[in-house]
Amino acid sequence: PTPVNQKKIRLIHHGAANPSRQLEIMIEMMEYLDERFTLDLMLLTPTIANKKTRGYLDSLKTLIKDKPRIRIIPPVKSSEVVNSIHTYDIGVFLLPPINFNYANTLPNKLFDFIQARLAIAIGPTPEMANIVNTHNLGVVADDFKPQSIAKKLNSLTAEKISLFKTQADKSAKEFSAEKNKIILKDLVMNLLIET
Repeated sequence: PTPVNQKKIRLIHHGAANPSRQLEIMIEMMEYLDERFTLDLMLLTPTIANKKTRGYLDSLKTLIKDKPRIRIIPPVKSSEVVNSIHTYDIGVFLLPPINFNYANTLPNKLFDFIQARLAIAIGPTPEMANIVNTHNLGVVADDFKPQSIAKKLNSLTAEKISLFKTQADKSAKEFSAEKNKIILKDLVMNLLIET
């Protein structure tokens, strides 16, 4: 884990710029956070995206135009994400449960945050919240409102963020691809033996 500067706490969110993900919530969250916090959004738009989705990134750029603590930064290849976000302090993801998939999501980005040794701040999505709470990796908001996640973040000290980052370091092996390959191999072998 990288050291935490109490005077400048760096938040990162990475992923697709899709209107259904309501990224405006994380932008609005910054209005309720104290001046220590900055937010970088590493957003990509798939080449097959429709016109509305392609225009969404432009609308977000307009929304943050006069917000110096928020930046949209260029995306990187998925294989480079962990190294790219490693220097941040907290990975942030708020995804309102507008459909079944969003309500039950367990996204790659959660595991990217862990592998990058970041603290984590999320909404109360059950599967993600279970991992964050069980392994003491960060904070879980009470709901998906920007004020709720901001309240949790504002209460954090540099020491607490460092603790969460250390917990991510301790949990990284358990949530690694190498560990999951063993589990998957055992599942497949058991299926083959049973048939």
